[in-house]
Amino acid sequence: KILPLIAKRAEIPGALLFGLNYEQYRYSYKKIMKALGMNHKPHETRHTFISRAKESGLDEYCLKLIVGHAISDLTERVYTHRQVEQLKDEINKIQ
Repeated sequence: KILPLIAKRAEIPGALLFGLNYEQYRYSYKKIMKALGMNHKPHETRHTFISRAKESGLDEYCLKLIVGHAISDLTERVYTHRQVEQLKDEINKIQ
C-alpha cells in the first residue's frame, strides 16, 4: 500500500528513503507533528498499525513477523515458514 509513496519519493533526485538515523527521524517527526498541530510519539504508529491489523483479522503470527516481535510458539517459530506473498496478502487485509 505504500509502494506509490516510495515510487514517488524515488523520483526525487538525491532523496533518501531510509537514510535517516534515529535522531534525524525524531527531529523530522517532531517538525511534522508541529506543522500538523498534533502531539504524537513515533511509537504510536506501531500501536495504530497493530490495532488496525487486529481489527482487519490478520494472522497473529504473520503480524508478529511483520512488526518484528518474537514468536514464542515452537511450531510457529521453528517449523512454519511464511512466504513474502503471504505477508503481503495479510497486509492487504488492512482497510
